[in-house]
Amino acid sequence: MDELRLVDPNTLIANPNNPRQTKPGQASIRQLALNIRAVGLVHPPRVRERGDGSLMIIAGHRRTEAAIYAGLTEIQVHVTKIDNGLEDLAAASENMIREGMTEPDQWRAVTRMREELGYTDQQLCVALMVTPAYLKGLTLLAKLHSPILHAIEIGRGPDLKERRILALSSLEDQAAAWAEMFAENVEEGEDPAGYRLNAEDPDDTVNWRDFTWHLQQDEWYARDARFDDALAQKHGIVWIEDLFGQGDEDNRYITDASAFRAAQEDWIAEHRPEGTLALETGEYGSPLRPEGYNFVTRWMGEQDTDVAGYWLNPNTLKIEERTLRYTGEDTLRSEPHVAEQTPPPKKERPDISGTGLKMIGSVRTLALRKALTAKSEDADPWDLVAGLLLALNANNVHLYGCESSSPQENAVKTAMEALFPEGELVRDEALIRRHALDSLAGFMNCEVSMHSGSGMAAELLGCLFNADAHMPTMADEDFLKTYSKPGITKAVQAHGLAPLNTGKEMRAALLNAVGDGHWVPEAAGFAQATGVWTEEVRNRQARRAKWAALTDDLEDEDEDGLECADPEDLENVMDEEGGEDAGDPDVTDDEPAEKPDLVVPQELVAMQAAMGGRLEILRI
Repeated sequence: MDELRLVDPNTLIANPNNPRQTKPGQASIRQLALNIRAVGLVHPPRVRERGDGSLMIIAGHRRTEAAIYAGLTEIQVHVTKIDNGLEDLAAASENMIREGMTEPDQWRAVTRMREELGYTDQQLCVALMVTPAYLKGLTLLAKLHSPILHAIEIGRGPDLKERRILALSSLEDQAAAWAEMFAENVEEGEDPAGYRLNAEDPDDTVNWRDFTWHLQQDEWYARDARFDDALAQKHGIVWIEDLFGQGDEDNRYITDASAFRAAQEDWIAEHRPEGTLALETGEYGSPLRPEGYNFVTRWMGEQDTDVAGYWLNPNTLKIEERTLRYTGEDTLRSEPHVAEQTPPPKKERPDISGTGLKMIGSVRTLALRKALTAKSEDADPWDLVAGLLLALNANNVHLYGCESSSPQENAVKTAMEALFPEGELVRDEALIRRHALDSLAGFMNCEVSMHSGSGMAAELLGCLFNADAHMPTMADEDFLKTYSKPGITKAVQAHGLAPLNTGKEMRAALLNAVGDGHWVPEAAGFAQATGVWTEEVRNRQARRAKWAALTDDLEDEDEDGLECADPEDLENVMDEEGGEDAGDPDVTDDEPAEKPDLVVPQELVAMQAAMGGRLEILRI
């Protein structure tokens, strides 16, 4: 049995075999010391009595040092009779098998201490060694739907910014949005609003940014208002303080858009600066020019007669302004093109998630390597040549005119050392074939990364070497979970099965139907690449044909000099067509005008030919 004693912490002897050899920083010791002063030493150190009566620490070195720092002359310790052989195990286990409280657990504990025990926030901050802002962040958890709290507990929840947005929406709205998201993940009769994430769900199961967007409530902040307190009172505006806003900003807001709009419009109509204009807006909220005025752009410079115009942006309810200049001319009202500011539409889930596509890429890569290895004895030389040509077009292959340190360098250099040991080719067909295939397998892959994946070239290489024959079955629960409900519906139908009510039922049905057999979805195989490639080839051929036709048109207009971008030829064309020097008495054949060193891009010449008389090339 352990014995509890009161001892002077300065008399305790450090364990020379303490597993925590890295000394804690002074700030950490000071923080724990302040905590001990506030609430006492909650967990007494564990010690062992030695033959000379001294006490050696088994676990609790940091607590002992903090108690000394706090100025304590007596602390409680557990004196144990533990066997010598278990000391190291006990010390290491106390340090390693340790996990901090989750944020929801911290929030529940803080709430209890506030409400039941009467602690103030100041006392809690001192005792728990946290900032007031951290306590505010914990308070947000009281306004979150229960499954969202569970997601935070397992490390899959929203970040602080997203929590603030969620906390501004009602629990009912959060539950409704959650139920809509997970309607396909529960059994019949279960409430999808109560669905809880688990460790087996893919990392991208919940896109918190999209989830919070559709729950975001519009708040109209005082910092965006032009009106004063008198106008606010006139329109019945009562500000609410956003306790979670930035400390250096005016965080008052209202949710009554009508009142906020009315006060802003009142300011424009009656309280804007004297001599300014009130502008009307078009369909998308952009300003319309009054008769006789033009908008002043940067290149126009400033004039004393310029005036400011104000209008209310209907999307943000902010008052915006722009400078105008009176011209005295009647001008048609015009509305600049402005993209409508609307929330993005809710995205439909793809048939297979990003996690599923990564799994397909890894499986394809292994199958491709097996296919290449299988041909090490009898690969056709022309297939090898074609395969190497494909490799030169891979996304992760780059050709350099000098020494390269690219990842595929080692495999290729090994092949070169074996094939050209003394600078001359070793004409061993088996050796050449093996190293060619090893080189291909070394860097050709089907990963989905745009930086390291080989792309279409690797999939076509798989078709060339029949990598589909080496694909393993993909009928397993982990992969099928990456399918959306529309995706798994298509998969079971392609296998000749009838769709069922839930994605879970369809996954089970497909697994039962495949059994010990072999199943690879069409989207995961190599054969599908041929159709995609064929379409790309046709598109490139069509683009080349269009360019060739344009070139022919230019050649047909040789008499106009548009085929050539030479400055002298262009000048001749301009003279023949009455260009800038035509008829100029100062320019004669005896005194030709000085020609600038002008190079007109061929693309510009082509555009002029295509647009006829609508584009003119001027020499400046």
